[in-house]
Amino acid sequence: MATSTRLVVYVSLVASAAIAAAKFIAYLSTGNASMLSQTYYSLSDVGNQVLLLVGFRLSEADPSRQYPFGRGKEQYVFAFVVTVLLFGVAGYASVREGYAALGTPFRAVDVRINYVVLGVALVFELYAFYKSYQAVREEADKEGFADLYGTFRQTKDGPLLTAATENLVAIVGVVAAILGVYLTDVTGNTIYDAAASAVIGLLLMGFALALAWENRGLMVGEGVTRTERHALLEAIGDVDGAEGVLDLRTMHLGPDSVLVACEIAFDPALDTAGVETAVDAVEAAVREVVPEADRIYVEAESQRSGHEYPFGDVDEDDHGR
Repeated sequence: MATSTRLVVYVSLVASAAIAAAKFIAYLSTGNASMLSQTYYSLSDVGNQVLLLVGFRLSEADPSRQYPFGRGKEQYVFAFVVTVLLFGVAGYASVREGYAALGTPFRAVDVRINYVVLGVALVFELYAFYKSYQAVREEADKEGFADLYGTFRQTKDGPLLTAATENLVAIVGVVAAILGVYLTDVTGNTIYDAAASAVIGLLLMGFALALAWENRGLMVGEGVTRTERHALLEAIGDVDGAEGVLDLRTMHLGPDSVLVACEIAFDPALDTAGVETAVDAVEAAVREVVPEADRIYVEAESQRSGHEYPFGDVDEDDHGR
């Protein structure tokens, strides 16, 4: 999945860099506020992809004494920075430009260059969205998510979530800009151009807020989904010699890295070799349910306590999503 996500980011980066330059030239030629907002958007998109690639690079560092669990969460950090800094700022700038354009006198210019640039941008954005949509479908099929909304809410791949949502919003923004330019040119009323700019800005700001919220949980230390947790309890329950789960904690260290720590009550009749065999079986069961689990810690107890989770049940305090 990391390869698919990185391909989506590279495609978006190349498309955005070329489109940003074309949009700015079109703005200089026509003076349409919506074209300037589109320029802000594409520039923020370029910065977005660059930061995501930096996050990919840093997250590949091996575990060290300073970072004993690796740096997989770098991807979440940079995805969060992208949403707040770039898209929030670009969104505000677009809304400001739209407000400033209200009441400005209409200036008759040849807007065909806008149509050409926006048309080309739409083609590139549609292609980028198609690639990101394919990656999202792969993620949904791999994790067993029911639909795209479920994937948005439950996926742990922050960069993929950012790139895919951005591509969808980009298409809506280009369509809004085309309508703004066309209606202003036909009616001679600049309010349509100003409104298009404001709509683009509000889309960016809304996008930033939604993704910041999703990435926040991953940065703090979100665990596996409720379904995966339920499956883990059942899988551990099927291990010979395991009598109960006293504690089960999970955390995503990155899109493809999960920490699983569990405290399990084993049959008191098991000898040391039997407990070791049971622990190995628990680790294998965990990997079968969550293949991304690369940090598994099992603490064995020879007797139960009053705080165990019955096999197959889900702790009500687990947000699990």
